[in-house]
Amino acid sequence: MKLFPGSVWQATAAAGTSAFVMAVLLGCGGMACACNVPVYRYALERWNPDPYRVTLFHRGALSEAHRALLQTLEDTSSGKGSANVTYRAVDVDAIQDDPDRTIFDAQSPSELPLLVVQYPKGLRNDKPVRVEPLTDDSIASLIDSPLRKELIRRLADGQTAVWLMLESGQAEKDDAVAAKLSEELEQLSQKLELPELTSGPEDTLLSDVPLRVSFSLLRVPRGAAAEQPLVEMLLGSEPDLVGFEEPMVFPVFGRGRALLPLIGDGITADNIHESATFLVGACSCEVKDLNPGFDILLAANWDVLLFKEAPPADVLAARAIVASGEPELVTIPVGSPPVLVTSAPSESSTEEPDKPTYLTGIALAGLMIAVVIVVAFKRFA
Repeated sequence: MKLFPGSVWQATAAAGTSAFVMAVLLGCGGMACACNVPVYRYALERWNPDPYRVTLFHRGALSEAHRALLQTLEDTSSGKGSANVTYRAVDVDAIQDDPDRTIFDAQSPSELPLLVVQYPKGLRNDKPVRVEPLTDDSIASLIDSPLRKELIRRLADGQTAVWLMLESGQAEKDDAVAAKLSEELEQLSQKLELPELTSGPEDTLLSDVPLRVSFSLLRVPRGAAAEQPLVEMLLGSEPDLVGFEEPMVFPVFGRGRALLPLIGDGITADNIHESATFLVGACSCEVKDLNPGFDILLAANWDVLLFKEAPPADVLAARAIVASGEPELVTIPVGSPPVLVTSAPSESSTEEPDKPTYLTGIALAGLMIAVVIVVAFKRFA
């Protein structure tokens, strides 16, 4: 597996909870960690999905029909509609930004206008997810699909995670993985326990959606025409996934956040258990983008689905809605600070002052590198 900037946390997640929890804790060193709300539920109530970036390359004035299609995209985009997507139009005869020129030249388009879809900016993966001419079908299939509608329904209903199984196209192999995964998820739904919530404000649930451990499987046929945008989002989330002709399993939680996949022989009972345990465990890090995974493009008004009307005031105060795609920092309310007990220094004390804090940073960085190396070898084991 190749590693690239921005995928370190995702790669760590793919190796299992024991590895990526260590990495998350290292990355969150010194941050507030005092919340018993399960990871999946905290994400569902508070983490806004990051917007996908859509660029329309065109030449000259757009036709009335094309402007109507763009209006549909604008009406559903972040800040106005329900889909986590932002868009902009770029005239190819007036390109001023080098990144736009690079992206456009790489496509060698035979037809304009051209839609180029990219992952959210915070993922640091600028390779296009999807490239196609601007049509009615291209807008509709990008924004929504039957399987994504079902995914939204299950997550809004309070399921802990929906495990998307991207099929390999080999029926016997796919059916065997689906049967194994279904059996494991049924057992985990019965065995795993949620953290015990306290009466403190940091453990207050913000939605009336039932809190429970519940997993389900949703199969994604790799060749389904209506699901091609979803298939491409999954396969493009790491640079080496397209070449694998194996079943892949992406646990999806919160408002459509997917962990990086278990693949082929890596779809083991232990790895399934580790991913599930992470999702039902207490949320430990206040920075969304230091938690593993990536967001799927979904057309869902989550505040309406979860809160029926407007979200509670503390939800709005605790989160920053960042339409530009910059990483979103989400604060977990903290309880009372821990009491540090120290003994008074004696008059004869000859202790040296503390070492510079950068030595600690170097040690943590070395440990993080070791974790990533372990991850790279473990993922497909």
